[in-house]
Amino acid sequence: MRQFICGALLGLISLMASAQDESVIRAAMYLSGASTEEELDQDWVERLEGMGKVRVNAGHLRPGLLTEYQIATLADYRATHGDILSWEELMLVDGFGHEAVDALRPFLSLESRRLPGSVDTVRVKSEALVRTTLKTVGVKAKVSGENWRVGGAWRNPDWTAHGELDTRFGRLVLGHFNVRYGEGLAQWSGFTMESLSTVDAFIRRSSGIAPVWSYTSSSVHCGAAYEYGGRRWRASTWGTLDLAFGTHAEYLGRWGHVGTTLAWSPSDGVSGSLESRVNLRGADYSAEIAYRNKAVAGKASARWKLGEKGKLALQGRVLPSQFSGKKYGEYALAAGYSLQSGRWVPLAGKSGFGSSVSAWSASVTLDAALLPLVGVDPRRFQLRGYATFNWQFASAWALALRLTERYRNYENPRTDLRLDVKFAHGPWLSILRGEVVRCKAWGLLSYLEGGYKNDVLSAYLRFVAFSIPEWADRIYCYERDAPGAFSVPAYSGQGLSASLTAGYKLRLGRRFTLKAHLRGGYMVRKEREPSPTLNFQLQAAY
Repeated sequence: MRQFICGALLGLISLMASAQDESVIRAAMYLSGASTEEELDQDWVERLEGMGKVRVNAGHLRPGLLTEYQIATLADYRATHGDILSWEELMLVDGFGHEAVDALRPFLSLESRRLPGSVDTVRVKSEALVRTTLKTVGVKAKVSGENWRVGGAWRNPDWTAHGELDTRFGRLVLGHFNVRYGEGLAQWSGFTMESLSTVDAFIRRSSGIAPVWSYTSSSVHCGAAYEYGGRRWRASTWGTLDLAFGTHAEYLGRWGHVGTTLAWSPSDGVSGSLESRVNLRGADYSAEIAYRNKAVAGKASARWKLGEKGKLALQGRVLPSQFSGKKYGEYALAAGYSLQSGRWVPLAGKSGFGSSVSAWSASVTLDAALLPLVGVDPRRFQLRGYATFNWQFASAWALALRLTERYRNYENPRTDLRLDVKFAHGPWLSILRGEVVRCKAWGLLSYLEGGYKNDVLSAYLRFVAFSIPEWADRIYCYERDAPGAFSVPAYSGQGLSASLTAGYKLRLGRRFTLKAHLRGGYMVRKEREPSPTLNFQLQAAY
């Protein structure tokens, strides 16, 4: 009976059924350096989902989505040439380029108040959504003006809320917020993991204080934070309801920035860090040394351009177990190299900026780490290799190959090979994936997905087959969902699954938008009960 009800609901709602916005995923991958959706940190995705557009022609920009170097070059360019009026023009500004503009474009605005006929207006924007599944109900709401934002989220029993106010004296954040400076060693209140799958992942972005618009409050701060500064310096301070507090100061230059953080909490005691990021002639250098739990950790990275299309990156990190709070420490050296073609291939069904991509790109990273288990095994180590190859062999066809090799002297080696064949023509998309894993046994997964997406309607249908007898061979596979719902389940066992993810956007008047999002799925596994899923989300924006 339950299966029949789920099927009926799926049929009734599918016609007004939007999928996880691919632009958000693409931007999150670019900012974090991940090469696939499965490697993304959920905090990155949720932060981007709740982020408004950054106006690149604004008089004052804060680091976060844009780096300090990009903000400085924007100011210099606008002082000489005036406001930026096209994406092609932004691409020419030092520190951006085609790849950065293509990834960040959904979160940037070229609005210019120097244009003839434009006026200064203060618009109040609001957004709310209700999400329900077979198990839970969640609600999010956000209201924003020119210099202020208020938002909150609730999913029983958890909740978050925040308020943000910008003035000429600084920025005040009340409620739930994240704190991260430098490489995030000493101050990072959200979940993070060390992933060096691509060259861009060797240096993390310093994002400072950011409000949280998420259902989960367990890994973030709750209290008040204040940030202020001038053209070349910035300082911030924060305090939480659990009696933790801290302060940060940094100097911003055209070449990069240097900063220091000092904090105290009842659980960690005194902690602090000194970090720097420098950009010299197109090369990035980043370093941070941090103190916490009576232990010292450090990380240093460098990334250079080799020729027009090549990049080389190196990293060293020292993370004692006492510092990280884990059972094992991490002492590692890593190197990576990437290269892309200088030839561009036009994409079928697209025009204007972003309508062409590099014909091919390839990357390889190697990571060697000593992972001593305190008091048990001081000689544990890991070797990890990661290689990718992307080939746009026709205007509508592309191939993506990924090979991951991991060797540990305390468990079985693991090999993971993935091949994607993609077809995209205008609003139409299809993907055929095959993935094989070898650790304790052989794990196999394959799926076929077809979809359609335009400005109003999106719909994706996916069929998955998998045979993964051992949990050690599990395969993580990103699943499309509604905005704000990031899902990467682990497939194991043997079975089949099918899912439909769809959305419909309805404009009511000039400013009011209503969006309906649906995801329905059904999985059948050997020797297990069938598992239906049904997620429905209604989102209103004004």
